Amino acid sequence: MGRRGGGVGVDVVVIGAVVAVGVVVAGLLNDIGREEYSAQIPGCDVVEPAVEPRRINIGWAGYPSYDSPRYPWFSGSKATVMTAALAGALPEGAELEFAPPSQSLVFQPILDLSDAVVEPEGVDAEDFGGSTSAQGKLTRGSSSGSLTVDVRRARSKEPRPCVAGELDRRSTLRDGTVIDIQEQAGGQTRSVMAYLPDGTGMWVRAEGEESSPAPLTIEELTAIVTTPGLRVTTPVSAGIPPPPEQCSAKEDEPATYEFDRATVDRLNRVLDAHWQLRPAGPMTLDRPLGSLQLSDLDAGRSGVCEELTVTTPDSESLLRVAITGEAPPRIQEPERPDGPRRSTSTLPDGTVVERVEPAPSAAGGPSTETIRSVTVTRPSGARVRVSSSARAPADPLGIDELEAIATAPGLEL
Repeated sequence: MGRRGGGVGVDVVVIGAVVAVGVVVAGLLNDIGREEYSAQIPGCDVVEPAVEPRRINIGWAGYPSYDSPRYPWFSGSKATVMTAALAGALPEGAELEFAPPSQSLVFQPILDLSDAVVEPEGVDAEDFGGSTSAQGKLTRGSSSGSLTVDVRRARSKEPRPCVAGELDRRSTLRDGTVIDIQEQAGGQTRSVMAYLPDGTGMWVRAEGEESSPAPLTIEELTAIVTTPGLRVTTPVSAGIPPPPEQCSAKEDEPATYEFDRATVDRLNRVLDAHWQLRPAGPMTLDRPLGSLQLSDLDAGRSGVCEELTVTTPDSESLLRVAITGEAPPRIQEPERPDGPRRSTSTLPDGTVVERVEPAPSAAGGPSTETIRSVTVTRPSGARVRVSSSARAPADPLGIDELEAIATAPGLEL
């Protein structure tokens, strides 16, 4: 069946950006040809004048991917290894805010802009793609702020020229790594750009909130860019899973309950315990059943969800679990002769269980996706929806298996 390349699919994207060549996305490229003048930046023999910002429009169709053949150094497994390396490189006392994976310093799929249409002509769209990034919010003591890390394979191992206004100083480490440093607004924003000998280009930026200093120092940012596990040439062992798929727990009406880390950890323990107690069989999951995360596609912390691949000797299917709290009452959808078969029952404690199975005529056809689902709504308003889907001739999990998961003791808020 195969999993998606990662991230949210985008059919057409038009990007309008006002950029100065050399900052952020273009900072790992050599932009030769400008007039040179006397060195004014420590560590730079020559400093080139600043460049006027200009607007660049990019039209692009496609999907971000963890497995693009254009970037063989990167993969889903590589993203997992890099994410772990970044977590290990955070300094003591810096805590990552509880958030969906895309905002939790998890490296994201690469955007391939090689076929993009760019205006004006002469600008290479790959200056704005070809990198994986991770971002999140850190708290440290009484201060908080954001951290962004961007990694790519640089086109040249040579650092780009020093440009006025783009760095405060440059240094070269013993292994040949070149480090460009910039601080702004009295330390509210700090950034480090590194050109490593193996061809890794890395840019790290920390920014404080509400005029407070950035949560990481220049020395701590330098420690991040020199972390071996973040380099494009770092090998990856076999069998490492990719980062979790983005998922949604969205209801027709937004729930008001807010999940915290402790609640999600407890729910994941419940799911893992349930899976361990089920009868043994030739069914495997690509990650633990207890892998709930905050929904990436919904606002706030109103829902948690997960998407897993289920493998048996004969087929592969997707299993999705979503939980919300203080959910509005379910609206009973009218039955249609050619629609899914629905049945509803009420347990002694008032819990409502809704089972949905495909209509007999909808199952088994060529390229037909079969979906089964069970939605459990507790009297408290906690709602658990478990669904399974597969493309013919594969069959999704049975409705009883889905109900067993959805009604597992302890899935309550």
